[in-house]
Amino acid sequence: MNAVDEIKPTLTLKRKKPFINDGIVKLIGIPLLGVLIPNLTKLINNDAYKLHELLLSYTYFVAISFLIWQGNVMLMRFISIKIKWRREAYYNKIIALLLSNIVYSGIVSVIFTYVWLRFSHEKMYSLGPLLNTTFIIIIAATFVTNIYENFFLIKEQLNTLSRVEQLSLAKSQAELHALKNQIDPHFIFNALNTLSYLIASDPKNAKLYNDTLAKVYHYILGNKHRDVVLLSEELEFISNYFYLLKIRFSHAINMTIELNALDTEENLIPPISLQTLIENAIKHNDFSEDEPLQINVSVEPSYVVVKNRIRRKAYPAPSSKIGLANLDSRYRLITRRNIQKEETNSHFVVKLPIITIR
Repeated sequence: MNAVDEIKPTLTLKRKKPFINDGIVKLIGIPLLGVLIPNLTKLINNDAYKLHELLLSYTYFVAISFLIWQGNVMLMRFISIKIKWRREAYYNKIIALLLSNIVYSGIVSVIFTYVWLRFSHEKMYSLGPLLNTTFIIIIAATFVTNIYENFFLIKEQLNTLSRVEQLSLAKSQAELHALKNQIDPHFIFNALNTLSYLIASDPKNAKLYNDTLAKVYHYILGNKHRDVVLLSEELEFISNYFYLLKIRFSHAINMTIELNALDTEENLIPPISLQTLIENAIKHNDFSEDEPLQINVSVEPSYVVVKNRIRRKAYPAPSSKIGLANLDSRYRLITRRNIQKEETNSHFVVKLPIITIR
């Protein structure tokens, strides 16, 4: 993979997971609650049991803890599916979660704790320990569910933001694809007009034009799906493209390229950018062999600058308005930067931002 491919943006849509990965939390939290709650509520008197009886009792309590914990998580998932996260429905969801916590945790706690008491060594003089245990379990279940819900809301908001960004990127890429597709018919239209003219007026140069056109279009086909190319490749392409223009216009147009010691192998530019500017200068200016059109392309540390003298045509050719607007849109979508245009009484200058690899 080369540097050009690495900078190309890609869109990856992932299926979001609705809940957090809570395996470690359960592994610690469930046994901890299964041991702490019976002792905090004085439901169990440890001295009244042998070791194996204690192990069985706490295993039973941990099983109750798991049943309540996992049951509330499943209830939360069910409610989250039935009541979608919306601001106006949020309080309904909270009330539904709270009621389901209380009812489910209370029923499970009372039933399974009562079963244990029937077979334990505890002497129940009142329902106090049973009610205290049920109350603490409900509080703990509500607290744990609240933590889950907070994590869920945070993740839901992050997923929403991520989806907005992905949709924005998808929209940008769709726009960029549409803009790229505009280049091909625009280029073909101008090339065929030129070839048609040469076939009628100069068949020998028409063949040379056709052969060179094949090389130029090979570049376009090879890079039309790329967002950026090496600056050196684009400069080579524009030299070939300008040769096509020279076949038709001969000494009526000239172009110079100044590199200014910049390493063109470490800088990028959207493909076919310079062709748009050269074509724009040809289309909108009057020129002849006595007064040729001079186009200067200079590569500076941050920009590629294309400059030409203004000699407006007395009768301008119809324009589709695709050229510079298309180029500016491509730059904005790819680099988040706009091209810079400067016009004086004598010159028209366009600066294309360079994308540096390093």
